[in-house]
Amino acid sequence: MKFFMVIIICFGVDCQAIYEKTPYDTHAACYEVALQTTQFMQQMYPGTSGEIHCLDEEQYNLYNEFLRNGGDPSMAPQGTDA
Repeated sequence: MKFFMVIIICFGVDCQAIYEKTPYDTHAACYEVALQTTQFMQQMYPGTSGEIHCLDEEQYNLYNEFLRNGGDPSMAPQGTDA
């Protein structure tokens, strides 16, 4: 199974989703990079809030569909843990 990292970063009430197109082979590999990315983002953008998730391919596709349909990146779509 492949996993994709999705970063949600919020500047005040304006949130954006950033996601990698290159998948990770395991959830653990994605999670390890997500922890490093979290630290980097906190240093680079101290006044922001956000979340980082590692989604499997099905969740990733659902989340992209959610965003294409006008979903707010600060809210998780049904069926994912984002």
